[in-house]
Amino acid sequence: MNITICSLVECSREAKGLVVIVDVLRSCTTIPILFHQGATEVIPVRTVEDAEKYKSQGYMSVGEIEGGRVHDVFDYNNSPSEVYDKDFSGKRVVFRSNNTSRAILEAGKAWDIILASFVNMGAVVEYIQGHEHGIVTLIPLGRLGTKGVEDELCAQAIQSALENIPFNFDEMRERIAECPTAVLFRDTLQRGAQDVTMALQLNSYPIAPVVVSSEGRKIIKPANSVA
Repeated sequence: MNITICSLVECSREAKGLVVIVDVLRSCTTIPILFHQGATEVIPVRTVEDAEKYKSQGYMSVGEIEGGRVHDVFDYNNSPSEVYDKDFSGKRVVFRSNNTSRAILEAGKAWDIILASFVNMGAVVEYIQGHEHGIVTLIPLGRLGTKGVEDELCAQAIQSALENIPFNFDEMRERIAECPTAVLFRDTLQRGAQDVTMALQLNSYPIAPVVVSSEGRKIIKPANSVA
């Protein structure tokens, strides 16, 4: 297995093989929770206008605008702590984020795409081990065009697990809890502190979201629902 780490959203455009998109704070933590709460599929979109179109068709809407801020078009913000106790049973969800949605939609050369965070790391590793493509590209997305400690460490932990190399999650959690993104979220977002806490619970939502193509669009589904 050839494993590489290529940081930031721009890497998704050229990434090949099995592409693992890592966005700990917050999208790749929120999406597994949506499936745990019963959502059947998640449609990633680029813009608020795109989200509005799906919402008019009966989709639930989850997302954010710049800076992680809320917008009236979304039923819920892109926030793990906001959606973890909501009922999405049988619901289709449209999802808009500043990084993950874009990375998914621009990953045109990937053979397979999966979304990873600490909350579902074990499920992601198991999926990769069972879907060997030879090439695995880990993409820690970071924030605003700069690397993020939280995503870099998560990507490193996934690589270590795949290579049977021990890693110290407790040490990682301490570093992430005080990293710039975590501090910014706690200081500026209404549910920032709760989101950081939830994002640092290892394997709390063991669901591997994978991206499939259907009728010219990309759809995120739980791996166990994809044939």
